[in-house]
Amino acid sequence: MRVVIPHCHSPCLLVVMDSTADIKRAELPTLEKLGVSAAPDVDPAVVAQTWFDTFVNYVQANDVDGILSQLVKDAFWRDILALTWDFRTFFGNNRIKQFLADRLATTKFSKLQLNTKSVALGRPYSDIAWIQAIFTFSTAVGTGSGIFRLVPMPNGDWKAHTIFTTLEGLHGCPELTGPLREQESKFGTWPEQRHRERECDGPDQQPVVIIVGGGQSGLELAARLKYLGIKTLVVEREARIGQLWRKRYEALCLHDTVCTFVEKFFRRYLLTNNSR
Repeated sequence: MRVVIPHCHSPCLLVVMDSTADIKRAELPTLEKLGVSAAPDVDPAVVAQTWFDTFVNYVQANDVDGILSQLVKDAFWRDILALTWDFRTFFGNNRIKQFLADRLATTKFSKLQLNTKSVALGRPYSDIAWIQAIFTFSTAVGTGSGIFRLVPMPNGDWKAHTIFTTLEGLHGCPELTGPLREQESKFGTWPEQRHRERECDGPDQQPVVIIVGGGQSGLELAARLKYLGIKTLVVEREARIGQLWRKRYEALCLHDTVCTFVEKFFRRYLLTNNSR
């Protein structure tokens, strides 16, 4: 599925970057690999706040080298739409440096706030220790959230091994729920309105976004954008939406036999263990 999303109040498209991860070899940040003999006894909240404050100062100054000084050499930066308008994974300082040089100033990455309640020390394995925390931020087009994981260095410092950023919403396009949902009754007029929506009839029904592919991902994205008040047109080459599922699979079945609900955006399906 190929999707191009402009800002809802701008006709300009942002650059769509290659989604190749460019990862040849990656290793877990074990204490041995990091050159640390034992996991340090520290206050995770203090470590996370200290690192985050320094990171934010470098971001505000558009100091790419400064940001890189807060990351290990084989760090990962995963971005979903927030800074690249694409799904990208950058591995290693060279890739991250080019990514930041291209996108940091342009996207206006700003208003970073640490969620202090999210800070936690993790020990997934006996030879791995990291401090994880969640943060929020703003860009030129929307708001987002992120996660970072810090690992210990031999000199006592902590640096980021992974950073994740994702777009959560668009400026000027609040979700049309609660008090923002349509309040007028559509009794007797809904079929006409639905016809206008389907046929893109009228200046207020012209699509802002075109989604190519009416499969699972395309339909979920269309539903999400509809609740943001963004008119979307889904284009499917088959006669019916989801037709590729029918051609490929005999049935739709969950791998998790104990699951009782399957949720898609704004719709919930009740399932039993024998549901197909």
